[in-house]
Amino acid sequence: MSSLLQCPVCREPLLATPSGYQCVALHSFDAARQGYVNLVLSHNKHSKEPGDDPEMVLSRRRFLDLGYYNPISDGINEAVASVLAEMERTSECSVLDAGCGEGFYLARLKKALAQGSAPQLAMEYHGVDVSKFAVRFATQRDRSLGWFVASINDLPYLDDSLDIVLNIFSPANTPEFARILKEDGSLVFVSPGPRHLNGLREIIYPVTREHAAPAITEKAEAFFAPAAVSRLTYPLSLKSHEEIMDLLAMTPYYWNIDRETKAKVVALDRLQLDVDVEIRVFRKKCG
Repeated sequence: MSSLLQCPVCREPLLATPSGYQCVALHSFDAARQGYVNLVLSHNKHSKEPGDDPEMVLSRRRFLDLGYYNPISDGINEAVASVLAEMERTSECSVLDAGCGEGFYLARLKKALAQGSAPQLAMEYHGVDVSKFAVRFATQRDRSLGWFVASINDLPYLDDSLDIVLNIFSPANTPEFARILKEDGSLVFVSPGPRHLNGLREIIYPVTREHAAPAITEKAEAFFAPAAVSRLTYPLSLKSHEEIMDLLAMTPYYWNIDRETKAKVVALDRLQLDVDVEIRVFRKKCG
């Protein structure tokens, strides 16, 4: 495949070297020993270590490895497979997970597509996250994927270079997604449905309201046309204090609730809750 990456310094294409990547202006970015490349410039950091810290990443890894969110992953894989079936690609295709966390969804997507019955394309998979710790863990899932530390507000990809962008339970930047997607590219956006994590939320809030529809539908209007939407719901039973705390650490509630409320959650060793997720597909508008 031709180069997809662009230099975060001068915006020229980044080409692979034996030790990492380099552009024509000789800006070099070496791969860490774990296999990822950090493309966040130090003066663009808003904190010393932006993004999720190691404990949050570990909590997510433990929880996801239990298989509780496998149906969500399967739904995403089906959505991507449908997008690929509609695209007129004959030889190669590129996928970016923007806000990839510790790599769970992208690694499972690669396995699912490799086992699919559709004609095999030469697929290139990339994952970016602003958390160095998350990307470091992602390399443990599959080192053959391209893992990069980068911000979704300044993605290190050339204009019109990618076929599919995934954005899964992560902040979105629709202008940036539109910039890096090809003219007929697609955005697969995954967000909480109206009742997501009810059960946990009922402990946290005196009055539990349904999640509002995601703002992306309006924000994406200038760049994308809605193509498909699906909703996935199922009950979930957590069977230990550790599972409950790992789930809590994956959510914004971990930081937003007070000590008294957190103590109520800490005291639990069983929890019944709802999984409710919406998967939206958008196609980049032409022109």
